[in-house]
Amino acid sequence: MFTVPRNIKAGLKEGTTTILVSSVRAPSDLTRDTPIIEDIKTVSSYNWLAEHETDYNVPTIQVPGAPPILHLPKGKPPMKLEADTGHHFIDQNASRMKGNSGLIPGLAACHAYKRDFKITDYDVITDRNNLIKLFELIELSLVGTKDAVTPATSTPWRAPSIEAAAARRDRGGWRGRGRGRGRGGGGGSGGNGGAHPFFQQLGARQGMGIESMDRRAETTRIDIDVVSGYDNDTGKYIYDENPTTKKTLVMTRWEPKNEEVVISQIDFRGFGHSFLTETRQFLSFEDGRVFQKGANDVTGYHCLVEYKLFGMKLLVRYHADACDMTKEEFVKWISQDAIHDLSGSDTQSEGSEGEEDESDDPDRTLFESPTTDTFDLLDAFKTLSVKTERPSNEKLLSKLKLSTPQHNNPDVVSLPKIPMDIIPTPNAVFPGEKILQVKTRGKHTGLNRERLYTQLFFSQTRNVFVAYHTRGVFSETETSKEDITAGMSKWADDNKELLKRLTSIFRQVKETVGGMGGKGAIGFLLRKKASDDPVVIDIQGRND
Repeated sequence: MFTVPRNIKAGLKEGTTTILVSSVRAPSDLTRDTPIIEDIKTVSSYNWLAEHETDYNVPTIQVPGAPPILHLPKGKPPMKLEADTGHHFIDQNASRMKGNSGLIPGLAACHAYKRDFKITDYDVITDRNNLIKLFELIELSLVGTKDAVTPATSTPWRAPSIEAAAARRDRGGWRGRGRGRGRGGGGGSGGNGGAHPFFQQLGARQGMGIESMDRRAETTRIDIDVVSGYDNDTGKYIYDENPTTKKTLVMTRWEPKNEEVVISQIDFRGFGHSFLTETRQFLSFEDGRVFQKGANDVTGYHCLVEYKLFGMKLLVRYHADACDMTKEEFVKWISQDAIHDLSGSDTQSEGSEGEEDESDDPDRTLFESPTTDTFDLLDAFKTLSVKTERPSNEKLLSKLKLSTPQHNNPDVVSLPKIPMDIIPTPNAVFPGEKILQVKTRGKHTGLNRERLYTQLFFSQTRNVFVAYHTRGVFSETETSKEDITAGMSKWADDNKELLKRLTSIFRQVKETVGGMGGKGAIGFLLRKKASDDPVVIDIQGRND
């Protein structure tokens, strides 16, 4: 599926307002005692149901959703995977919503699970992706200044590191996203002695890094809405120019393409997608049994987490890779109501043939040998079994639709009536502390922890699973799982001044777009004259 990239300026009005990023300062009303982050809570979650969408030609989610488990049986021979290739989503939500806002599924999931959900309860609603972009933009603006963070926390915009860029040019080629694009070394403004210190800091040999940032600037946009409510009948926002009305800053992810086809021989992306395809299992509890869903049934697991960042209340949606549970633990969680009903039965329990019992010790790593001879969850399975086929009597549950339009405002709360289907599940919201971020790395390649902390801080994901490989060969013995809570907390403390500046950017963007009627978009550009502030946020109004 080859798609033409969208025009980054499409639908935008003439005229811009700019924010000089390096001039943004922390809010003056914050004190030393203001917590960096607090009141963390998972609000809702959902899965996309691809098969139902195909059958009924309507985007469909199930709420609450359930994350997949990682299935790497102990003792399984190493597996050789091909590099990531084929169709991949960049932004699955926007792709499936077919022109409607990609945030609609997240808001719908919150309404479906939490009846008293109000959009105006939050200061900011956004995807994690937008927060990462803005935070790294602040980092980028401080390169070469006295306020620069030491050491640098991550390479902005996912460009190669300075050292890697030089080494790869010395080898005469590029790998990954830049491969095959015909970009040479040098160029840019890195060698211009009169350039801003930002570019001098990058050095004359770092032209590729500058060009990479320029390319990113040419394709980076975040749509902005400053709203006072939400119309559940249409999935549209409500705008109110009354300055006394409580308003929420809504930031919607925007990508030139929402999906793509990757050809690994031309554009090497690593093995992450291939590994997840091979090892993840989506399980569902239906008709008293646990069924394994295929790739054509369930795809993607999205969570919505709320927290306060220096007192500002955020609702953040993010995609989660998997969960930190064994299959037995997950079956107990997803079928807990049925297990409760079966608790009085005298039926003898049976474990699956060939499966070892496991301990529910929370400190045990995913593939560590069990420390007990019995697994107390097995007594709860009784009549439960895991099947790969779908139940023949599966029926679509009632859709959460209203007969009359209602508005989500402080006075009236209702479930959404929007252009999509919502299928309720009996699940509770999956515990956020059991969400797992999955990474793949070459056996002798370490994680960029600063970048990792940046990503996972904004979703408050504390568990990381790393699968190491040698030229695409993976083994369950070459895996590790880590709780990064302590490291993430230290990262937040080290970067608290930048995080404070991020909240200031929220306020400035909200005020500016609010003055444009509540509809706008932001982008960024690099200005290379010595007299210029190098990193600028551009704000334009939208025509829709």
